[in-house]
Amino acid sequence: MDQHTAVERKLKMEIHFKNAIRKDLVESLRQLNEWQERLNSMHNLRKEKKLKRTVARYRDFIEDIKDFLSPLLDELEESIKEEMSFSQEEIREFAEEVKEESRLADEARKAFEKARIAAEEAEDKKLTPEELTVLKESYSKAWRAFRLEEHRLEEAREELESEQVDRDIFIRELKRIQVERHFIKEV
Repeated sequence: MDQHTAVERKLKMEIHFKNAIRKDLVESLRQLNEWQERLNSMHNLRKEKKLKRTVARYRDFIEDIKDFLSPLLDELEESIKEEMSFSQEEIREFAEEVKEESRLADEARKAFEKARIAAEEAEDKKLTPEELTVLKESYSKAWRAFRLEEHRLEEAREELESEQVDRDIFIRELKRIQVERHFIKEV
């Protein structure tokens, strides 16, 4: 059972895409640094000239990645904030649903217990077939209602937990975006 909305799945795909680009940027910066160190220790003029051209091209490539990543961070941050506000409302709604489902499950459990006790007491007494049929039907209905409410309650709890996990993921991602913005400015 997939508990994520299309918006949440799209956001998570965008986060994954952004993280892949950031990883490429970090790897490119590491490579550029490595080449610059090699350039500083090089004594062959021909190879040094060739490496300088490569370093210049790679710097342009890194600038292109930074130029692409910066608006992507802005867009992603806006989308996450929009989804988080929606998620907070959703979490409140689900919390209310859980309360309501808990109340209904409690009522169903009480009805089931009442029917079970009545059935046990009826075993000791002689009942007409009609009374026995009515008692069995009420017991059966109470049991089904109890199981149904219990299932709904479990679904509501799972969705609430899922929403909280998503909210935590998005909060961490907002913090990471701030760090990445700082990193891009510093590079």
